[in-house]
Amino acid sequence: MAVIKAVSSKAGITQALDYVMKEEKTEKRLVSGLGCMPESAKDEMQLTKELWEKTGGRTYKHFVQSYHEDEKITPEQAHRNAVELAENTRAWRGFEVLIATHVDKGHIHSHFIVNSVSYEDGHKLRWSKHDLKDLKERNDEQCLEQGLHVTEKGKTFSGDAREDTVAYKKDTYQLLKQAEKGEVKSYVQEIAMAVLDCKESATCREEFINQMQEMGYGVDWQENHKYITFTDLQRADQGERQCKIRNNKLEKYYGMDFGKEELEHEFEINVRRAKETESQHRSVSPGEPNACRDHLNAEERASAEKRDHSETERGNSIKKRDHSETERGNSIKKRDHSEAERRNSIKKRGNSEAQREDRDTERERLRAEESRRIESIFGRNLTKGRSR
Repeated sequence: MAVIKAVSSKAGITQALDYVMKEEKTEKRLVSGLGCMPESAKDEMQLTKELWEKTGGRTYKHFVQSYHEDEKITPEQAHRNAVELAENTRAWRGFEVLIATHVDKGHIHSHFIVNSVSYEDGHKLRWSKHDLKDLKERNDEQCLEQGLHVTEKGKTFSGDAREDTVAYKKDTYQLLKQAEKGEVKSYVQEIAMAVLDCKESATCREEFINQMQEMGYGVDWQENHKYITFTDLQRADQGERQCKIRNNKLEKYYGMDFGKEELEHEFEINVRRAKETESQHRSVSPGEPNACRDHLNAEERASAEKRDHSETERGNSIKKRDHSETERGNSIKKRDHSEAERRNSIKKRGNSEAQREDRDTERERLRAEESRRIESIFGRNLTKGRSR
C-alpha cells in the first residue's frame, strides 16, 4: 500500500533539498534527478529561476510517496517506482525534480522536490487538486501492477473496516480546531472560511471580490497596498469596531498563506481547470465585457512580452558570442595566412640559397673541366716537341 500526499512546509528550497538528501536518511543509489543532477540540483534549480527572473514567491513543491510498514517492498523497488511516477506526471514535465528514497524509518518512503519554474519555458508550476488526484490514481495503478496493496477508503491495510469518521479539508479542520479552543474571534473564522471557499472557484481577483461581497464580506485589494483587508459588512453596518482583518493577520492566526500571490496562483489553477473540464461557473456572451478575461489576457500578454524580451536578449547574446567567435576565427585565419606566407618566404629563400649553391657547384665543375682540357692540350704539345 502506497500513499501519495503533498507536503506543506515553510522551509526554503535549499533546506528542503538538504533534508531529503541527508546521508543518515538515504543512500546515494536511492537519489535521482529528472532534468538535473542530484549533486548539483540546488544550483541548477536556482539557475533556472534566475534565467527566467522568477526567484520570488513559491520556490518548490514537495510530495511524498509512502509505503505501509508491512508492505513487502525493497528500497530499490520503491525508488524505481518513485522515478517512474515522476517521469509520467504530466504537470512536472519541463521541471527539475529531485527524488530521494528514505530508509531511516519503519516504512520506506520517497520524497519529490519539484522546482517551481520550468527550465523549458519559464512557466511557474501549476498544481491543482485534479493533478493530485491523477497522481494518486497512477500510484494505485502502479501498486496493482506489482501485486502490492491498494488503499481502499474505509479499510485498513489488512482489509478490516475502519470506524466511521468525519473528514474535513486540512485548512477547514485547522480553522474549526482553533475556533473551538477560542483562539480566534468568530468573525475572523467566518472571514477565513469565506476566503477559502471563494478562492476554490474564483478565476480572477474581480470574481473573488464579487463572490466575497455576495457572502457578506468586503475586500479592499489595491495594487499600491501590501495587504488585503477583509470586512464583515454586517458587523460594520451595526457600528461594531471589530469587523476588519488583514490577510497577514489571518496568516498569523492559522499558519496559512492568504497573500495576493497565493490567491492569484489559485485563480490560475481554477482557470486551467475550467478550460480542461469545459465547465465554466459563469457564462459570458462574446460581446459582453469580461473583467476576468481582460485581466488574464493582460497578464498573459505581459508574461509573453517579458518572455519574448528574455528570448530576444538571449538571442542577441548568442549573436554577439557567434560574432566574437567569427572574429576570433578570422583572426586565426589571418594569423595562419601570415604564418603560411612566412613559411613560403623562408622556403623561397631556402630555394634561392640552394640554387646559388647549385650554380657555384656548376661553376666549379666547369672550371675543373676547363683546367683538365688545358692540361690535356698542354700535355699533347709537350709530347710532340719531344718527339721532334
